[in-house]
Amino acid sequence: MDADTLHERTLRPRTLGRNLRDAVADLFSQEFSFSTGHLTALLGGCLFAPSLLTFWFINGLLDFSTAVALGTVASAAGLQIRLLAYLLLVPTFLLLRIGVHLAHPEHRKQVLAGSCPRTDVLSLDWFSVGILATGLPLSLQALGPWITMNVVLLAGVLLVPQFVTGRAAVASKVAAIVVGPALFFYAKYGTVVPGLPEPRAVLGPVATVTLSDGTTALLMKLANSLLVGPLLVAGFAVLMNYLLTHPEVRDIPVVQHSLPNRDSIRVVGLSAALGTVFYLLVVAGASGALVVVP
Repeated sequence: MDADTLHERTLRPRTLGRNLRDAVADLFSQEFSFSTGHLTALLGGCLFAPSLLTFWFINGLLDFSTAVALGTVASAAGLQIRLLAYLLLVPTFLLLRIGVHLAHPEHRKQVLAGSCPRTDVLSLDWFSVGILATGLPLSLQALGPWITMNVVLLAGVLLVPQFVTGRAAVASKVAAIVVGPALFFYAKYGTVVPGLPEPRAVLGPVATVTLSDGTTALLMKLANSLLVGPLLVAGFAVLMNYLLTHPEVRDIPVVQHSLPNRDSIRVVGLSAALGTVFYLLVVAGASGALVVVP
């Protein structure tokens, strides 16, 4: 074997390794870009410079605080499983993205050449929805407060601005965003706060109606089953993708800086469904129980 042949054979693996490293770096730069939101940009730029830490901390803090506030966790053990899922979320998502690219012939060529294909296949934001959405039936047991809040939001954010313009429209949206959640928490937790009047006496029976334990258990079984849960969560994600990116919502001051861009139904649905499967498998690994058919 001459020197040139030996040099070529030793150079080839080094070149391939360098190309793969460049492709992975490109993948990270696509998934974890800096946010344009003012508050998130401040936190991301000053406290958590790597955008990966920004996602894990900011999104995790929001998701966990929302889960506790809405009542989508039944116990401390459930909260611990969600924490475990969040720690595994990003590595799992990246492995899925890498697998998708390596399975595609053209994408595989680009990866081996040192670049990551830029294509919208999965979304990390929607992939994480399954961690929160599978617990929503627990919160929906208090159906009345949800109805009250959504009626206020629908009227103030979407309907009233159709008939007024300018400051009146903005005021209607801001008022709805403040009043809607306030009514939700009053209707749901007003009975345990000393000094507050009984929510049923103030808001009426519809605003305080609750589902039975049997109905809630059935909804939980559906949302946390491997066969039905991913479909339910995917539908929920597609609905939220439409509502959160609606022009009337995106025009609200301050709120507009924290809203995502509208993704395609394919990306939202597939990401949410796969994220739900991922979460259910994490639950199965931690608890030893997996419901396939509800």
